[in-house]
Amino acid sequence: MRTKPMLTFSKLDEETGSSLDRMFEKKDCMVEINPGRVILPADYMTIGQDILDMEVKESDVWMCSYPRTGSTWCQEMVWLIGHDLDYEGAKSLQQIRCPLVELSCIMVDGHAEWHDESVKGTSVDLVKYRLPHPRYIRSHLPWDLLPVDIQNDDNTIIYTSRNPKDMVVSYYHYCTLVHGLKGTFEEFCDLFMRDRAPFGPVWNHILGFWNRRHDPNVLFIKFEEMKHDLPMVVRRTAEFLNKQLTDEDVDKLCDHLSFQNMKINRAVNLEAILEKSFGKSYLEQTNLRFIRKGEIGDWKNYMSDDLSRRFDEWAEQHLKGTELSFE
Repeated sequence: MRTKPMLTFSKLDEETGSSLDRMFEKKDCMVEINPGRVILPADYMTIGQDILDMEVKESDVWMCSYPRTGSTWCQEMVWLIGHDLDYEGAKSLQQIRCPLVELSCIMVDGHAEWHDESVKGTSVDLVKYRLPHPRYIRSHLPWDLLPVDIQNDDNTIIYTSRNPKDMVVSYYHYCTLVHGLKGTFEEFCDLFMRDRAPFGPVWNHILGFWNRRHDPNVLFIKFEEMKHDLPMVVRRTAEFLNKQLTDEDVDKLCDHLSFQNMKINRAVNLEAILEKSFGKSYLEQTNLRFIRKGEIGDWKNYMSDDLSRRFDEWAEQHLKGTELSFE
């Protein structure tokens, strides 16, 4: 059992701090959190210790990932399997029925009105006091910042991963659409490779769960697996959650989870929140969407040969000896 540490918060180094402040157009927008040297929005300081100390229930299902790994897609699958294919219930916003425990430090600038009306307090309060049991809880936090009690083998952890080259492309577009990012793609990639990107260091995040993949309460899923054989992943997840699905159930769920249906599903595509925050005309004025392409290898459309090579070298340094690889 992990002992319960006290989080420490520190100002970012000058290079990282000035880059992030310029890119997100906000002074001191991020801080460094320890343990882990994790870069997170400054508002995390108001909820971080509460998350670390919160009680974890045996029936909890924690759906974890680094941002933009196909987690919305995977977590929609997990929620529906866990709720016996309650498609009617799935019409409510994913951000409320299975909230991101740290949501209150993310949906701040530009989204305060939606947050205050929908979350009603902090996202931690929503999880602790108002989420029905069994609780399905999402998080982009690395292992060391999750509740200490999560190490109890009785709760359930499902982690979604993705090739970081595709992940960084998707995360860049997400930050531009939702948080008004102004930096270039190359600058954003540089933050990744210096372990200074939000929610990073990236490899510490991924490997923190990969190294626990053999634990009986941990399921490690790759985005690429879902793309190649979604029915197989659905069945594996159902078995992990001790749920029985017929072939017809699997077919219907895969149809619900198709890219075409996910893209127009307002319970998951963030359009309701973006319209509330920025007005209905916002999405008419941009080609960006929360659910973008859902492709493997989209990085090839954005990375130069040199940038791709540096990304590969960075990945190789961290993956050596881990048995983890990405398509």
